[in-house]
Amino acid sequence: MSVTVSAPGKVHLMGEHAVVYGKPAILSAVNLRTYVTMETQNRASKRGLLPTIVTQESSDYVMHILEVVRRAYDIPRFPPATVRVSSDIPPGYHIGSSAAVAVATAGAASYFLKKIWNPETINKLAYEAEKYMHGNPSGGDNTAVTFGGFIWFRKELEFFRSIWQLPFSFPSELNHFSLVDTGRPEETTAEMVAYVKLKMKNEKLKMEKLFNINEEQTRRIAVALKEKNEKMFVDALRKGERTLEGVGVVSSKVIPFIRSIEKIGGAAKILGGGGRKNGVGFLLCYHKDPNTVASLAGRYGFAVRPIRLGGEGVRLEKK
Repeated sequence: MSVTVSAPGKVHLMGEHAVVYGKPAILSAVNLRTYVTMETQNRASKRGLLPTIVTQESSDYVMHILEVVRRAYDIPRFPPATVRVSSDIPPGYHIGSSAAVAVATAGAASYFLKKIWNPETINKLAYEAEKYMHGNPSGGDNTAVTFGGFIWFRKELEFFRSIWQLPFSFPSELNHFSLVDTGRPEETTAEMVAYVKLKMKNEKLKMEKLFNINEEQTRRIAVALKEKNEKMFVDALRKGERTLEGVGVVSSKVIPFIRSIEKIGGAAKILGGGGRKNGVGFLLCYHKDPNTVASLAGRYGFAVRPIRLGGEGVRLEKK
């Protein structure tokens, strides 16, 4: 038996970090995907034998996801299997690499072990698996990766989350994005989340004010997308990025580039955890002329790749 499942990467249009503290976030799936194939091995079954994992990423993480699925379905041991992971999504760049691996692996294992295809179940399994990578994830990343399109997400309580797939597609008039590679961050997402948690403890009033402004811009982005209002959309991206700079998750290396993009009529913002010391991973850059973005990025030594938002969620490719 063989099954292949794919899942997209994701970006935060707005709301990263603030979402951990009960504020809303808008996330979008993108047109980069991770593929996981799980297939029966041609060898005799042995008690306690683990699956063979073939991946360029952490095999320990993939094994952890498989264990989450195995325990959820109360299966005593895996049948002989090979798990192959391939991906268009570079790890460590804050575009959902670990979430895509979690969702695609959970989906493939669920179908391989139990013939179950249920995106809601896949999402729950992926959320449990993501705790291995991020400690206290909001659940937004795996939700966007599972359901695709773009998602309004809010963590109300630890046991209750508001999740809405926004009832309109991403307007083509506003789908002019690039990913600007500023270098892989030195910090992990878990480290950045812990840094913000400490600041929240020591500078609570300042942080709450910044997160309130961030929430306002998240709402403005949703309205701008629905109304196809480019002026509001760009303004909200810029103001939301300023709140992230105030939180302290945007390194001094990339702020001059962000200001340069703004001067030529665009907007740019960090994604995910960001970074403090050097690179922040990918910046999400909005501008109608990709050649202008590439030229400007080249002056800073940054590479650029085009990206489309509003992609499809988890997908059963082959069974």
